Amino acid sequence: DALKAEAEIRPFIDSVMEKVGSGDLSAAFALMKPYTIVPSSELEAMASNSKAQREMVGSRFGAAAGYEFVDQAKVGQSLLRLTYIEKTQRHALPWMFYFYRSPEGWVLNSFVWNDNMPGLFGGAR
Repeated sequence: DALKAEAEIRPFIDSVMEKVGSGDLSAAFALMKPYTIVPSSELEAMASNSKAQREMVGSRFGAAAGYEFVDQAKVGQSLLRLTYIEKTQRHALPWMFYFYRSPEGWVLNSFVWNDNMPGLFGGAR
């Protein structure tokens, strides 16, 4: 599937981040599944790895405590990046979503999350 209009992207990722911000990574990955080009088996592995990593750092950062939209950047007419933070009790975890405008519409080409909060201040993304 593809999102037909650019205006659909932010509300869609807001719904994904609502799940992330409530600690429900399984639901977040399930929402992304129809719109990403990542094969199902890879997406399931990414979901499992993400859950395991979040559990591993959970004692350091604390539980999920919401999310916040940070930035949107567009390159040309075909590439769009949305940046959010997953708020935890003691840290912010950046999430970046990269969309490509295909002939069928906007597809979620890739996404990444990490604990590199300083990277949001002009560092590598």
